[in-house]
Amino acid sequence: MSKIWAGMLIAGVFFAGWKGNWGDINDILMHSSESAIMFVLGLAGIMAVWSGLLKVAEDAGLIRLLAEKAKPVVSKVFPGEKDEETLSLICMSFAANMFGVGNTATVFGLQAMKRLDEENRRSARASDTMCMFLAITMSSIQLVPVTVLKIRSETGASQPEDIILPTLIATLISTVTAVLICKWFERRAAG
Repeated sequence: MSKIWAGMLIAGVFFAGWKGNWGDINDILMHSSESAIMFVLGLAGIMAVWSGLLKVAEDAGLIRLLAEKAKPVVSKVFPGEKDEETLSLICMSFAANMFGVGNTATVFGLQAMKRLDEENRRSARASDTMCMFLAITMSSIQLVPVTVLKIRSETGASQPEDIILPTLIATLISTVTAVLICKWFERRAAG
């Protein structure tokens, strides 16, 4: 990956020089660097807010309550999973993904996967539950894509929230497809 980035940087400098814009390179780098820092700080703020809200929800027992309420659905998707803590981590990961805060979801997802790996006795082969969790996490239904809304807002979209309904539909379809494909492979392996 570093070779790709280096290649892109060298190509950009080469083409800027080729067009005779050597003097503009410094201005462009300074402006882009400043814009990037401001953008990252804005995203960090959103991540901090959502991470904090999820931590408060976890400490207040709301995530555990959500896990209990979601248990009938989760147990159909993850029939072999009985550990309450793992189910809670899975639910927290899904909740963070639903609100478009993938960086926060990563923390919960890694913890859940670690527990699933321990239940799988650290086998070289992933369990069906691990595969299903990964597939749902990657396809992740998004109710409010917070990060995308922030990006659209920062880049001047007149109505950044227009992305909500198309995102919900697309991610719902991708998640249902991911679950169906995983179930198909589970049946195929069992049969």
